[in-house]
Amino acid sequence: MLLDVGGLSQKYSKKDIIKRRMFMRKVLKAAVCLGLSLTLGFSTVAFGAEKKEDITSKVGDKKGQVSSEIKGMEGIQDVKSGQVIKAAKKSKGARAVQNTTAYRINTQANVNAINQRIQKGQFNVVSPITTSKQVVANIYMPTNGKLCVAFGNSYVDQSTGLITSTPANCSVTITDSRGNSIASSYSDDDTVIANYVNKGTYRLTVSAPYNSAVATGYLPYYYSSDNGNLSGTAKYIAGNGGNNYQYFSVSKRSQVWTDLVSAKGYSLKSHIEKKSGKKWVRITDQKYSYNSNIRRYHALSKGSYRLVISGTSKYDFYTARYGKKSYTGKYGTKKSKSKTIKRKKSKTNVLTASDAKKKSHWYKFKVTKRRSTQFKITTYNSSGNVTATLYKGKKKMSSRTAYNPSYITFSGKLSKGTYYVKITKNTKNTSGKYIVKYVK
Repeated sequence: MLLDVGGLSQKYSKKDIIKRRMFMRKVLKAAVCLGLSLTLGFSTVAFGAEKKEDITSKVGDKKGQVSSEIKGMEGIQDVKSGQVIKAAKKSKGARAVQNTTAYRINTQANVNAINQRIQKGQFNVVSPITTSKQVVANIYMPTNGKLCVAFGNSYVDQSTGLITSTPANCSVTITDSRGNSIASSYSDDDTVIANYVNKGTYRLTVSAPYNSAVATGYLPYYYSSDNGNLSGTAKYIAGNGGNNYQYFSVSKRSQVWTDLVSAKGYSLKSHIEKKSGKKWVRITDQKYSYNSNIRRYHALSKGSYRLVISGTSKYDFYTARYGKKSYTGKYGTKKSKSKTIKRKKSKTNVLTASDAKKKSHWYKFKVTKRRSTQFKITTYNSSGNVTATLYKGKKKMSSRTAYNPSYITFSGKLSKGTYYVKITKNTKNTSGKYIVKYVK
């Protein structure tokens, strides 16, 4: 019986086909579970409940996304001419070297698609490999990034030529075009990882135990370190030891939030820059993110932006995404033009990074008789700080500053009259959404 696996036809008995598939599924599933089955979670810091419509999109797969990814990966396809270096010169008796392209891990849909491929036993398989080192494959890496090759090895019965279910400990090495080793492992199953490599073609070499022959199943994948575009879906990015730039745009005055999570628990520094002419200008404070994510809130005017992720470790990979919601609400530019807020009602607006320092928004509310009163300001600013000031007529009654997403509350027994609240941008980099509410 002939079983075509990865474009390589080999003889298998029905029994061995079952054994082989079960073994390789188990082995490769275990080999890549750490790198592929990781679903990086995002936790939203709730300083007052966000409305459902505030979320642009959720982390997760859209309907049909996974199936389309799988469809695109069906079968083992050789890369086009010119994409790979010339195959290694064959030694006497050596087999043809496979040419393949690593699969990109970019979204959770990619992860799901590859895991489904593993479950179906769809691997690149090469047999037999003898004790001497033999080049198994030329693996093309389409971008700069982290190259990973999951593999599993089992013995070949040299009397029958059939692949057994017995695991075989092999030396597995990834080398560059000059033959320099960039990653290696010695095991029956493992994942060989080359932490930040340049775009190009790399060789997978396997050496079998002494006086034996083995079959190797391998599955190459990678995380890109190249700059790109952000969306509402979590994007997997590999560290490059330096800066990475992820771009997005804003069409109207909007609250923008960013999520950034390290898979390995490394600290990540980030800030936002705006394109001004041909230059990029930093407009927010630099913040740290860890594996326990804190959402960063900013308010931005119309324009082109980029999230700058600084000092990324080449041993790390992480996820990033952003969301936005535009705000067109009215506010008073001075006290005499204050916008009225009725009892038990609220207004929402933003102070953008493009607004001048000391920019103020004015609101007013009326107390019809002496009573216990509460006026609340909820701020969503991860950059700079915001001050809320309460007035009665010309008299300043209280002033408080919010340095992070938080509450500011004015409460107590107030006499009859008209009261004013001023929301002020205190620093050049201050930006964020706020909600003012006349509670009672």
